[in-house]
Amino acid sequence: MRTLASYEAYLFDVDGTLLKPGAAIPGAAETLALIKQRGKAVRAVTNNSGLSRHAVAERFRRYGLPLTDQEVFSALAATAQLIAHERPAARVHVYGSDGMRFELAQAGLVPTEDSNPEYVVAGYHPEISLERLTSAMRALLHGARFIAVNLDRRYLGRDGPIPGAGAFVAALERASGRSPDVVVGKPSVTIVHEAVASVGCAPEACLFVGDNLDADVGAAHAAGLDALLVLSGVTDERELGQSGLSVEHVLPSVAELADHLRDRAA
Repeated sequence: MRTLASYEAYLFDVDGTLLKPGAAIPGAAETLALIKQRGKAVRAVTNNSGLSRHAVAERFRRYGLPLTDQEVFSALAATAQLIAHERPAARVHVYGSDGMRFELAQAGLVPTEDSNPEYVVAGYHPEISLERLTSAMRALLHGARFIAVNLDRRYLGRDGPIPGAGAFVAALERASGRSPDVVVGKPSVTIVHEAVASVGCAPEACLFVGDNLDADVGAAHAAGLDALLVLSGVTDERELGQSGLSVEHVLPSVAELADHLRDRAA
C-alpha cells in the first residue's frame, strides 16, 4: 500500500471533509498549505448543486482555506459545461437554486422554468413547490434531456443530516417516470476525470480525500484513484464496517493527513 505522502496530487471533497457547517474542519487549512508547500497539486471536487463555482471558492476564502477559483471543480459548473458542449445556447429548465441559474447563464445557456426546454437540470432545490415540480415534470414528459447534477442522499447541516440533491431528483424521477439521462457529480467519474486532467497526473498518482463512502470513495475507485476516507462527515466507522468495502486509507480527519506529510519530510 502506498504511503499518504507519496501521491503527486490530492483531490478533496468539500462538505464534511474541508468544511463543516459554519466553519472549516480543524486542521484543514494547515493541511492544504502543507501540501502546497511540498509542491503537490490540490483540487477541491464538490457535488454542491446549489452554489456557483466562484461562491464555493468564496466559502473557502471566508474560512481561511488557501484555494483559488481555479482549484475548485464544481459538479454544477461541470453540468453547465456539459450541456454547452452538447448544445450551445440551449434552453434549460432550472429545477434548482439561483446558483444553478447563474452557472447555466455563465456557460451561454438560457435558464427557464417553462415546460418546453431542451434540457431539465435537477439538483438541490430548497425552493421546491408543487408548481415548480409540475413544470419540470411536464418538461420531461415533453422529451427534454434529463440531467442530474448529483444524486447525493444527504449532507451534514448545522443541526444534523439534511436531504441532498438526490432527494429532489428522486421526486422528479418518480413524477415523470424517467431516470436521469446523465448524472454529472460523484459517484459519476465525469467531474473526477476533469479534476485529474487539470493537474496533469495519471489517476494512480492522485489521492481522493472525502467523507462519503458512496459518493467520494465510489467515484475515486471508478476513476482509478486511491481514496482516503475521513470520518469527519457523512460516513462513520460503524457504516464503514457494515459496508464491507475496502478503502486504501482511513483517518479521523484531514488534520491527520498533515501529520503523515510531516513524518515523510522529517
